[in-house]
Amino acid sequence: MKKIILLLLSLTLIASFAIGCASGGSDEPTSGEGVTYKDGVYYAEEETFADGNGYKYFVVVTVADGKISDAEWGGTNVQVLGNKKTLSEEGKYGMEWHPQAEAAEAWLIENQDPAAFDELYTTDEGHTDALKTDAGTSVSIHVVEFFDLAKKALASEPVAEGAYTTPSDFVATATLPLEEEDVWEYRADFTVVNGTIVASNFNSVFVGEKSDDTEKYFDGDKALSKKELGVDYGMDWASNAEKSDAFLLETQGFTVNYIDDKGHTDTIAGVSIHVNEFEDLFNSALGN
Repeated sequence: MKKIILLLLSLTLIASFAIGCASGGSDEPTSGEGVTYKDGVYYAEEETFADGNGYKYFVVVTVADGKISDAEWGGTNVQVLGNKKTLSEEGKYGMEWHPQAEAAEAWLIENQDPAAFDELYTTDEGHTDALKTDAGTSVSIHVVEFFDLAKKALASEPVAEGAYTTPSDFVATATLPLEEEDVWEYRADFTVVNGTIVASNFNSVFVGEKSDDTEKYFDGDKALSKKELGVDYGMDWASNAEKSDAFLLETQGFTVNYIDDKGHTDTIAGVSIHVNEFEDLFNSALGN
């Protein structure tokens, strides 16, 4: 009986040794080892536009065969300027933001787990010395927004496939031509992921001259939008626009009943502004 027990112990030790050799002999996991996700396209965005620069970041993460195959970091502005990443690529942002964003994206694709970056921040603002661009320069922007949004996206359900064409940078933007003597320019951004509209921003920006009468529409030399002004615009246009945005996201379209020729509707509860401009922007941006 003792010989049988010794034989079984020997076989157990041999099997354990073989498993250790097969796994490389290390207890430390390699990058992304064991991290798998449900296939699909994931999305997350910040809750509000930032004070100051007016941007709101978003992240789109694509998972195929259980692994992150693509990650995109972008941002939209309260004043409706398009995707921050695209503006940077076109030299219209003011700094080369996009190659630094791409360095964060590449890290996530290689390492698969956004939480693994938590130990790599060097400041409370979310800067790091762990990333370099393709050109070999250090990343100077704070990247905590990207990794936090990636966590949020991957913790949610994938975005359902919708009927719209997804723009290459996910953001479709439209601006209405100004009418004669008009000083408010209507604009809208629509963020589309996997064919589904996931964000909408209907706004109107003051484009007139600064004077004693219009100074209230400025912050220093910067002209403001109706959403930024809030009730200081003279009425609560901003909340009406936000309700219109919410209606579009819920219905994935903008079919409303107009009650007059000025563009007012009784379809969206609590909305008293004319919304025909929003419908025109929607149709222009998304090709309807």
